Amino acid sequence: MENSNKIVPPHLNAEVYRTDTTGTSTISYLDYIQIHEDSSVLVGRSELTGRYWNGGASVYKTIEEGQKCLSETKNSIYLTSGTADGCFIGNSGKVLLCEDSGAVSVWSTSSEDAWKFWNEDVSAAEHDDAALAIGCLVPEKEYITVGGDGNIKIWDINEMLCIRNYNAAHSMPICSVSVKFNSNNNFATASLDESITLWDENVSKPVLDLVQNNCGVRCLQWIDDNKLVFGDEAGVLSLVDARNPQNTTKLMEFPAAVHKLVTHKESHKMGICCDNKIVSVCSISEDDKIKVVYHDRHMHKNYVRGMAWDVKEDNVLHTLGWDGEIQTHNIVWD
Repeated sequence: MENSNKIVPPHLNAEVYRTDTTGTSTISYLDYIQIHEDSSVLVGRSELTGRYWNGGASVYKTIEEGQKCLSETKNSIYLTSGTADGCFIGNSGKVLLCEDSGAVSVWSTSSEDAWKFWNEDVSAAEHDDAALAIGCLVPEKEYITVGGDGNIKIWDINEMLCIRNYNAAHSMPICSVSVKFNSNNNFATASLDESITLWDENVSKPVLDLVQNNCGVRCLQWIDDNKLVFGDEAGVLSLVDARNPQNTTKLMEFPAAVHKLVTHKESHKMGICCDNKIVSVCSISEDDKIKVVYHDRHMHKNYVRGMAWDVKEDNVLHTLGWDGEIQTHNIVWD
């Protein structure tokens, strides 16, 4: 058989895919919600389908506007990567965003701008993996970010300067950070390396290893000046007292990994969501007993990812998730 010198062109499907510009629209997977004191709402989303993995954030005047316009309006802020967490800085016209690229960015808009365009004021990409969570030490000045690289960084966001860097603070991704009540220095971090650690901004090393869990810890929140509640990948919700870290109290179990906790400012009520469609609200008594006061499994059609308590109504919890919807839960308690 004679050798063929004919050049075979690339597969036609590959060529069509390379030149195709249609069908690049993606579904927004809502990841977090933050509510400002003036009722403005920050919604962060990641677009992890299609040919491009982007993300963004939107700011609405009220939760009702967000529920009505969420699927109709475009992002206020466009990002070239997903975003796992964000928060308002001072007024509702300025936000701080974590990005999956490892960047931390500040965005703002002016009330004098008729078009309400959001501009990136400053950005710094110092995490070696995705920036996963934000905590506030000093409002409008010092903020903490933790990342998939296991590092903790404290930022002076006015200069966008990393003023404290805890390299290899954990050996695996840090999923959550919580600042201690009434403190501008102390905070705790939770990691997939199965540990919870207490830190002081003024000290270069960990203050205390609070918990060595038997599986990765996904989230944590202070409920008072001394006690922390945390959830892990096994779906177990537990409590630890920083004054007696050797004794950890198991509160309850969920059917999936606990994803996020959000405490109510005025009471020992806590919103809980897991890697499923269920939203729960629990009450924790002073003697560390827990009681479920609300449970919903029908409002969301996909995983619930973010929660925030309403700033005006004490018994209202807002949630969002990968179904692209914001839902409002009216909780009745004594």
